[in-house]
Amino acid sequence: MTEANRLQRLKHIADLLRERDLSRLSAAGSARSKTEDLLAALDQTRSTGDLSPAIAGQVSDRFGNWTANRRGQLNQQLARETVVWMAAQSAARSSFGRSEVLGKIINKR
Repeated sequence: MTEANRLQRLKHIADLLRERDLSRLSAAGSARSKTEDLLAALDQTRSTGDLSPAIAGQVSDRFGNWTANRRGQLNQQLARETVVWMAAQSAARSSFGRSEVLGKIINKR
């Protein structure tokens, strides 16, 4: 196997790894975006206009407690997803760079 063939095979492998890493980055970004949407939805309150003031106050308090707990859970989930997204971003940068450098080496030959 010649050196040119080996470089071509290495470039192909680097391209496959780049595509894999870009796919992982996309999936991590989608998961993060979904969690951000869930957090934003918590800020939208429901109307309690049909209820008596006493019951509306109880519903509002319970909903407030539930949203506070849910917001805490979603913020923890978002933090974990952000770490995964940042790692995927770093891996995608590296594999993209590797693929580009190999392409330039092959084109110079």
